[in-house]
Amino acid sequence: MVDPTTTARVNLFAVLRTLEGLPAVDAEARAIAAGRRETIQFVVGGVGRARLAIGDGTIAFHPGGGPSTITLWFPKPEALNAMFAGTGNPIPLKGLTKIGYLKGPFTKLTDRLSHYLRPSPELLADEGYRKANAELSLHTAFYALSEIGNSDPDGKLNAGRMADGGIHIAVNGGPSLSVVAKGGRLETRKGATPENRARMAFSGVEEAGQLLRGELSSYLAIGTGKLSLGGYTPSIDHMNKILGLVPRYLS
Repeated sequence: MVDPTTTARVNLFAVLRTLEGLPAVDAEARAIAAGRRETIQFVVGGVGRARLAIGDGTIAFHPGGGPSTITLWFPKPEALNAMFAGTGNPIPLKGLTKIGYLKGPFTKLTDRLSHYLRPSPELLADEGYRKANAELSLHTAFYALSEIGNSDPDGKLNAGRMADGGIHIAVNGGPSLSVVAKGGRLETRKGATPENRARMAFSGVEEAGQLLRGELSSYLAIGTGKLSLGGYTPSIDHMNKILGLVPRYLS
């Protein structure tokens, strides 16, 4: 069963966060982000707050509240999910004169992100697209993983079985992330962390993308050396069970 609060947490803290990496792989997004600087704050009842700072060709995600030029209020998780589904609109609390920015540049940025996160066989035939899809999908999936582990009933069950410490997800020539467990709660961080006691290493970006897209099984990836595991592997087993729930919330 899909939990609406977990869906909202994934949308707010994983999908929106992935916009950070978009300008690095997409020239159109880079040009849009080079326009006037705006900071959009999302306030979601029962979920929390986050901000996107857009400008100078970059996008920065900031969890939590703070200064903003535009503030959007969603009274409940379902309201945020409706916006992502294209069936609802936020309630603007600040920046009423900047609705044009939300319907223009910001919507174009989210459309560009969808372009990369929802691949088709035709798009995947392009090598550059495959690489961008793999990098952005990896960030979305592993940030979503922590939200699911902290909120979804099945995710919480497996997160509670993970020993305290981190798992380093390393991609040769690509992204580096860590999933850190403490007291049954998960947090995804950029790069390696001192808490890491296990490692999940991909031989390259292409191999990571193949696994995330379902083109390659984990058993075959391990058997062919495209994926290697090390350290305290029981935590990796439980993390992978949560990773298996991600399509439930990102389909």
